[in-house]
Amino acid sequence: MPQKYALEPKGLRTLRAFQLAMKLADSVYEATSYFPKSEFRLIGQMRGAAVSVFGNIAEGYGRNAIGDYIRFCEIARGSLAELGSYIEFCQKQKMLRSQDEARLLDLYNHTWNTLGALIRSLRKKKLDGTWDRTYSAVHEEQELYGI
Repeated sequence: MPQKYALEPKGLRTLRAFQLAMKLADSVYEATSYFPKSEFRLIGQMRGAAVSVFGNIAEGYGRNAIGDYIRFCEIARGSLAELGSYIEFCQKQKMLRSQDEARLLDLYNHTWNTLGALIRSLRKKKLDGTWDRTYSAVHEEQELYGI
């Protein structure tokens, strides 16, 4: 039986912003699987933007420098905004199934708010000098979710 290996760093996968971004990407892939094949450009743009959100959170986390982490989280937020514009366009064009639309909007808004809270928390840590460079210390605090 092949041995399973865990991905590193483990702390990244405990971040709520990362988890939500992954769920959102999964939902985008699911929703766009019902689009007509002629919409391949839009499908690619939506999927690319969705994957970019969690990818940039991971890249910033992996840099292990507070300035880079903040910058990559901001890039992730830009990709999330891009995805939001595509979702809005798809709503107007009535391209989304109702259950996909509701799920995408809920996950989009939750991801937007959580990522914003993470960025604010990181900026505060940078400002007050409480940033700990060890991977085990890079985590979200519970009060982040009092949005």
